Parts: sequence; structure tokens; C-alpha cells
Amino acid sequence: MRRIQCPCCKYFTIESDDEVIVDICDVCFWQFDFTAHLKPDQESGANKISLNQAIENYKRFSVSKPQRKHLVRAPLKEELPENNFSTD
Repeated sequence: MRRIQCPCCKYFTIESDDEVIVDICDVCFWQFDFTAHLKPDQESGANKISLNQAIENYKRFSVSKPQRKHLVRAPLKEELPENNFSTD
């Protein structure tokens, strides 16, 4: 299965970008949300924080929201960017 790169932590953890299917990154707990991705400075949707704030939180705390630290895990080898970019 080909996964999509999470816009917050940059690991390939998102299984679906379908707006009906709510996919949450297991590495940073960011909920995939097209509206937030198009307007990264605006707080909107289920995440309740902006994408840019989530990225800063991930850099500092290894999670999109510090209070969700207990819900995340380290990335798996197959989720690393270097294992997902093809050279064809």
C-alpha cells in the first residue's frame, strides 16, 4: 500500500486522503485535513490548531499537540521519507 506524507511530521503515515475517511497520523496525531493544508496559518477543523502550529509543536515536543503525547509512536522504517521517494 502506498501511503501519503503527513504534512505535519513529514512521515508517510496517511493511508487515505478521502475527506470521508478521517485518517490520523500515528506519529504526530495530526488529522489529515485539506482545509488546514490549504490555509496552514488558520485554526480550523478537527485539529483545533493551525498546521503551522502543529509543525512547530512536532519540532519541539514530537507531537502535534503536547497533551496528545501518550497517543503517538516513533515512525516505522517503511514510513521514513528516504524509503518512499522513488527515483523513476
